[in-house]
Amino acid sequence: MKELFINKSLLSIVLLFSSVTSLLAQDVNFSVNAPKVVATGENFRFIYSVNADGENFRANDFPSDIRILSGPNRSTSSSVQIINGKMSQSMTQSYTYYAVASKEGNITLPSAIIEVDGEEYTSDPFTVEVVKGNTQAQQQNSQGSMNQTNVPQSEIADKDLFVRVELSDKEVYQGESLVATLKVYTRVDLEGFDDIRYPAFNGFWSDDLDVSTRISLDREAVNGEIYQVGTFKKVLLFPQQSGKLTLEPFELDCVVRQRVRRRRRSNDPFSMFDDMLGGSYQRVLKKVASPALTLNVKPLPVTTRPSSFHGAVGDLKLTSSVDLTAVKSNEPVTFTVKVSGNGNLKFVDPLKINFPPDLEVYGPKIDNNFKATNAGTTGSKTFEYLVIPRRHGNYTIPSVDFSWFNPSTGKYETASTESYEINVEKGTGDDVTVVNPTLSKENVQMLGKDIRYIKTDDVELNNPISYFVGSTGFYLTYIIPLGLFGAFLFYARTKRKESENISLVKNKKAGKVAKKRLQQAEKYMAAGQKDQFYKELLDAFWGYIGDKLSLERAEMTKDFVKERLIEYQISEDQANAFIKFMDECEFAQFAPSAGASMKDVYDRAIQQISDLESNIQKKATVKTV
Repeated sequence: MKELFINKSLLSIVLLFSSVTSLLAQDVNFSVNAPKVVATGENFRFIYSVNADGENFRANDFPSDIRILSGPNRSTSSSVQIINGKMSQSMTQSYTYYAVASKEGNITLPSAIIEVDGEEYTSDPFTVEVVKGNTQAQQQNSQGSMNQTNVPQSEIADKDLFVRVELSDKEVYQGESLVATLKVYTRVDLEGFDDIRYPAFNGFWSDDLDVSTRISLDREAVNGEIYQVGTFKKVLLFPQQSGKLTLEPFELDCVVRQRVRRRRRSNDPFSMFDDMLGGSYQRVLKKVASPALTLNVKPLPVTTRPSSFHGAVGDLKLTSSVDLTAVKSNEPVTFTVKVSGNGNLKFVDPLKINFPPDLEVYGPKIDNNFKATNAGTTGSKTFEYLVIPRRHGNYTIPSVDFSWFNPSTGKYETASTESYEINVEKGTGDDVTVVNPTLSKENVQMLGKDIRYIKTDDVELNNPISYFVGSTGFYLTYIIPLGLFGAFLFYARTKRKESENISLVKNKKAGKVAKKRLQQAEKYMAAGQKDQFYKELLDAFWGYIGDKLSLERAEMTKDFVKERLIEYQISEDQANAFIKFMDECEFAQFAPSAGASMKDVYDRAIQQISDLESNIQKKATVKTV
């Protein structure tokens, strides 16, 4: 028993030591937390906190515009966790102040200093906006009457509840990203939302940013008034055309919890409890909509546009590499091109690389390693080519130019990949030749030796012996293989030219690719995943129309698509029906509920693509991408 007690004591000491060690090992964070906006005469609280056991806390002098009511009030909290036998401990030490601001403007809460294990740490200062407060308290007294009725408060004023769409920029270049933030501002008791109608963002390519699905309210000042503000959505926008683009209103149905005052009857002794208990409440529906916004989209310069520019916009960088420079024939080489930085990486297409004809090239395999952020799309896009030399020799993968427009400088920038020399030694299967067999001679055999009777009249003589050499079949054995070989060479050359023509390949495969995407959309439909269904449906439509009409990413706007459809002998009514259907899909993607079921939309999508596939007439010359 004594030994068991000693073991338990040692274990406790070890666990305590490990917890203290883990606590000391963590980084010390010392900061201040305060509201962003307060009103004059309003009591508010700010807290200095450190995630360690500190001492000798001292704050610098506070500005004269605030009066400290209480503080610093010290408090400590800690927690211990044991997961898989490992114990971790965290603690927070806080110093709380209560204060009141006496003057409008911006006040700065000073930095503070605290010591942790003999080392001093300093917090950053924090700026608080002070607006004019409401010093007049409104009191409403009720007059008695014989009947008890519910008297609702006045209509909710527009200034007490409204929504806005805030743009990070008022003027951008075509293809340059900006962020649209959809917010609700309230000074009433919001209980919920009945219907949300997001803007369609026509003329933009949009990508939703990560925002919590639970709307939390923060304080902000608008025109000197304090509002509770909640963010519904943040959207990264890429304008696809230049000129004045209009953002449609953001519409919202708000459910407000509003107090209903009751008039007291003079002879009702229990009516006094209504005031004590706060009265009753009712739900009021308030429809709000943001004003339409106009964005000025500047066109990209035309006179200085390089030939290697294909729509990339942003602050980008180009790199390339090969994994091997010395191989044997029929051994693969991986050639990689990487575009990285911040910009419209989603629209960057593979570079046009003129590989030597004796190199068999597969790919590229595209790796999208980027994400949408408030600063734009950040990350990289990688194109990986598998190159197989079929014969020995020295080959050069040539350098290729890549250009993009940098909005920060207002200029085009160009970078080039390196050129790579590939030394290919003779390997297995190299220089395989086909040897045509020669005909073997056969000895002539005498089939008859006797002298037969000589006829003197006219007779038709038939040669009873037929020889293969010199016969029609003999010559056909040469002609047919040569014809087949020539046809094979013609077919191989034709397929090779078609494979080099990316536009023609995409044009031919547009229907199959769209069918695969529609099959994926059908899976989302069966699973009831509405957002993924409409996103996959729109990707199928945009991908199909881009491949079928040989369009660049920057050219894929609805107006331009309509013009191209008409050029391809599609009637204007059918082109308008196609654009209208895409608008309905984009609206249904963000609308809480759509007028038509996903099954109806899916059937119409198949019919739309089938009609276009059968009616688009192939032009004599396909646009080369």
